[in-house]
Amino acid sequence: MDTITINIEGLTVTLPETHILVSREDYKKLENKAAMGRYMSLSDVLELLSISRPWLLENVLYKPNIRKDIDIEQNPNGFVKYPHNQGGKYLFLASKTKEFFEQNFSDLLKGK
Repeated sequence: MDTITINIEGLTVTLPETHILVSREDYKKLENKAAMGRYMSLSDVLELLSISRPWLLENVLYKPNIRKDIDIEQNPNGFVKYPHNQGGKYLFLASKTKEFFEQNFSDLLKGK
């Protein structure tokens, strides 16, 4: 529900000093700005997306056509540092990771 309508003449609503009202657009801008320059672990990405590790590995990270775009060693505009050995850690640039999944949601779920 996006709308709440209350018609009570003379009603005043006071927000606590700890709260503010912000437009949806401004909120999104603030959210994106907060992710700039931050890094995420594989666990952080799994939690953000609410998906399993095997799904992410099989459908995103191990797909050669996706890897060439996101791996920092294959693309200067990439945003994922792949581990160099088994047991190594992935590292994701938060802002670009979120943007990638927002823009490619449909294609990833279709298995493209």
